[in-house]
Amino acid sequence: MSQTPSNMLALETVAPDFHLKDTNSVDSVVSFLEVKGEKGTLVIFICNHCRFTHHVINEIVMIANDYRVQGIGIVAISSNDIVNYL
Repeated sequence: MSQTPSNMLALETVAPDFHLKDTNSVDSVVSFLEVKGEKGTLVIFICNHCRFTHHVINEIVMIANDYRVQGIGIVAISSNDIVNYL
């Protein structure tokens, strides 16, 4: 298994717009412009077969609901291998 290096971007880097499949509805797409918050946006990369994700997913949802009303957008992007983990 190969590893991909991670490179942190500078804080306050403007996120590019993206369009990704919305896993909450069939044939729907969500964009960064739809999920971003007026005071900031937290982007979380998760993996739906990861036991750590399963352990914290309910807490992530609670945090997202709490911070959304405060102007912070939160989006979780599933970084699964779609061939092996759809």
